[in-house]
Amino acid sequence: MQMRVMVKNQLQRSASDQQTATYMKMAYSKKDLCCQCVPTKATNTMLYSLLMDPQRRPSSTGSSCCHSNTESESDPQQGVLDLSMRNSQKSSRSSSEDGEKAVTVLHRLAPEHYAMIHHAASQVLIQTIDFMRKLPAFTYLPPNDQMLLLMRSWHEIVAIGVAQEKVPIDTVSVPAPPCECCTGAEMHWGGTPPPTLTMPGCILSSDLDDIQQFVMKYQSLDLDCKEAAYLKAAVLFTPVPGLAHPHYIEALQKEAQQALNEYTMMTRPLETLRFARILLMVPLLRGIKQEPITELFFRPLIANVRMEDVLRQMLFT
Repeated sequence: MQMRVMVKNQLQRSASDQQTATYMKMAYSKKDLCCQCVPTKATNTMLYSLLMDPQRRPSSTGSSCCHSNTESESDPQQGVLDLSMRNSQKSSRSSSEDGEKAVTVLHRLAPEHYAMIHHAASQVLIQTIDFMRKLPAFTYLPPNDQMLLLMRSWHEIVAIGVAQEKVPIDTVSVPAPPCECCTGAEMHWGGTPPPTLTMPGCILSSDLDDIQQFVMKYQSLDLDCKEAAYLKAAVLFTPVPGLAHPHYIEALQKEAQQALNEYTMMTRPLETLRFARILLMVPLLRGIKQEPITELFFRPLIANVRMEDVLRQMLFT
């Protein structure tokens, strides 16, 4: 009982520390869209080192920086639903042409929102690590257990943060290279290297759909900060092989779920199925892979550095 009260109190405090309105202002204001406008928090981490390194910043070609003379005409907070429809139309047009064989389509961030989205996603990642470090139930675990839980769930918690903070996912389509059996004109790419399925910053249409489906579902439920914190905790405390204390982790997950249930009953008494609807998003989260999240949001920032190394340094530094 004492452990249950402690976990619930810590989750409530973590939720209240989110400061969503302040973050939204910081993530989307023109003042902070510049690659040089790096927050002063946790400046000794690898992610911040990479952000401050001119050699590792996103290319200025096609990107929109706050000090640029040309302002983007697009709304940074454009609805993800509209973006999903646009991307589906692009993918449909690219998938087949005049009865020819279907072509695999990759997606990458739109150039006009390139710098802004990477900056906002970096803030979400920092919030994710801060959320974990503020949970005593997590920090009391052995370092190996912390790292195992982090590596299993970081991309799912980042996806929650992306949906929570309404980070736009505006992408453009890129045709994948033809298969090895293709020859002649189909192999011609105008002298430029063809994109590949492992092309940095590109993901498959199916992976993009997985991310956008979750984001749309999350935003349709309109979770508040405490509901998001309880959901993040339930996702974080998921038992995985190799844990020194798997039963303790499972108990923490149940406590987070119970706290979410009690909170929704207290704040939304007329929505009797709200708790169930929130938990039904978990399968959508499980369908999101780590690699697409890394490639879409962080690859241009970390270059060839392993995401595991970035996360480890952010957690333990």
